[in-house]
Amino acid sequence: MECERYNFFSYGIKSSFMFSIFEGITGTIMKKIKSSRNLLVLISVLFFAVPFRITEAQPIVGLDNWFNRETNAKTGKPFHYLWSDTEWSGYSRWGEIFKLKGAALTTIEKPLAKVLSGIDVYIIVDPDSTTESKSPNYILPEDIRAIRKWVKKGGVLAVLANDAPNCEFTHLNDLTSVFGMTFNHVTLHPVKGTEWEMGACKNLPDHPLFRGVSKIYIKEVSDINLSGNAKAILTENGKVLIAENRYGKGYVFAIGDPWIYNEYIDHDRLTTDFENRKAAENLSDLLLGFVNNEKEPVSKERTLSAMVLANKYFMEKWPDVGKTIITERERPSNIWTRGTYYEGLMALYKLKPDPSYLNYAVSWGEFHKWGLRNGIKTRNGDDQCCGQTYIDLYLMDTSREERIRDIKACIDNMLATDKIDDWSWIDAIHMSMPVFARLGYIYKDNRYFDRAHEMYIFTKQKHGTNGLYSTADHLWWRDKDFDLPYTEPNGEDCYWSRGNGWVAAALVRTLEFLPKESPYTKEYVTTLKEMFEALVKVQRDDGYWNVSLHDPGNFGGKELTGTAMFTYAMAWSINNGLVSRKKYLPVVTKAWNALVTESLHPNGFLGYVQGTGKEPKDSQPVGYNNVPNFEDFGLGCFLLAGAEMYKLK
Repeated sequence: MECERYNFFSYGIKSSFMFSIFEGITGTIMKKIKSSRNLLVLISVLFFAVPFRITEAQPIVGLDNWFNRETNAKTGKPFHYLWSDTEWSGYSRWGEIFKLKGAALTTIEKPLAKVLSGIDVYIIVDPDSTTESKSPNYILPEDIRAIRKWVKKGGVLAVLANDAPNCEFTHLNDLTSVFGMTFNHVTLHPVKGTEWEMGACKNLPDHPLFRGVSKIYIKEVSDINLSGNAKAILTENGKVLIAENRYGKGYVFAIGDPWIYNEYIDHDRLTTDFENRKAAENLSDLLLGFVNNEKEPVSKERTLSAMVLANKYFMEKWPDVGKTIITERERPSNIWTRGTYYEGLMALYKLKPDPSYLNYAVSWGEFHKWGLRNGIKTRNGDDQCCGQTYIDLYLMDTSREERIRDIKACIDNMLATDKIDDWSWIDAIHMSMPVFARLGYIYKDNRYFDRAHEMYIFTKQKHGTNGLYSTADHLWWRDKDFDLPYTEPNGEDCYWSRGNGWVAAALVRTLEFLPKESPYTKEYVTTLKEMFEALVKVQRDDGYWNVSLHDPGNFGGKELTGTAMFTYAMAWSINNGLVSRKKYLPVVTKAWNALVTESLHPNGFLGYVQGTGKEPKDSQPVGYNNVPNFEDFGLGCFLLAGAEMYKLK
């Protein structure tokens, strides 16, 4: 049922809404009303018990019926781009899509501030001109002020205009120009009769709007001029047809056509190769995703389902745990990329003890005879990463000493020397430091904790010019090639997202096994807190972090691996009482919601994963549909983040 969000007594109730309520009361119930008192009770229930939301987290999608206020010449009833309009001219089918995704629908009269405060998504379609209405309700300065403030606070606005001469552009552009978008008074994509290809858009960009979509239909559309932070979603011959903008905490979507009304959302008229319905589903996800990013966390059930789905995709793609990994060359499956994946799998197994997960991990270790890529004499952290999972599996069954034999021998060989400069790149801190911590915990031997700390401090304070940690910015340079005087194109220092993610993950995975009385705890916790403070300042509005933390223009865009590891480390720190829940819960909520709603494909594939490298330009482009050279370590990061988000109370 379409639910009117505003106060019934203050704004009046539409007769159609009243009728729908009373129509639902059966004759049997009415016969039981034997007194005015009973009737009063019933009326009270109808007016005050009808829920505004089914649940607190349920988003409310409001469709404008003020600026677009046409009436059918034959019936005299409102029509054209309304939820209630089931003819080709209506949006009833789009409304059904929203409802299937858990949203409630409402129709909005004049967008007063108190009306907007009760909805999450506001859709304005084709404002009336004088040819469509004798007395149009133009978008006035007071409306613009209310809408702008609402968006800035987190509202999601979708504007679907029209072409010339079918739209009132002057006042509409007064509104959209606030968000860096103005519609041109033109008509593109004119279509003659049923020559549908005249309205076809192909070669669609890598954007969530076009997930799984190869061809859409847009008929008679105006293009858009952009300014400020507004960005193009779809361009054609240099003209912007669809655009977007993150404004404050909110989001604005714009297209110069009503686009997905009933006539052209399905195949009543269009040929089956057009995919407007899938695009409409994606648009609904996009708009609701921005609502969720500012609101409640993804539920525990959805978090676990997302983890299971992503892991299922990978296990089915790689059923043979010993199969070598071939990219530009062939590598064994116990390298660091796969080791990181198994860290995540073990985290998933602790939440969902599926025997197939445990068997997959044990079979992997057994295939490699619990060995390291370059044997027990290696000092390379990349070779040692697999040891984290070997040890975790040993802790599940300490009678299986073969599981820990080689990794212990490898680290013992390092203890037998005075060399402490092995971690010359910050990725190695994640690959190796948690191994030392696990061995120290198992054997109650402080030598492992001491040596790990010596190596960590050398990396932090000695490698490069004066160490790889910036005491000014509280972030890490990836290695000596990127510390001062190296700078990004915008003049800032180069702080690579995933590199900093490796360090954050390493510190929490070390603290997990560090004795409470350890003299090193303060150093690790302090560094984490400093990093978190710096990271909050550069989190993107959509929840992700850019690959270049201080230069969003250098291969900027959504990126999963750094985002997932920051989420993992922050959520772990919340769960273990190291940082303020109040301060950091919104940060990790927005990040995890983005990962689940924007990176995860329906089949479990993860988008926006930067492949292997050491700086922003490596393994580009990064996109929703781009398959990285290694899919395993990105999944490991995702599973680690999900496990800690699941544990949040």
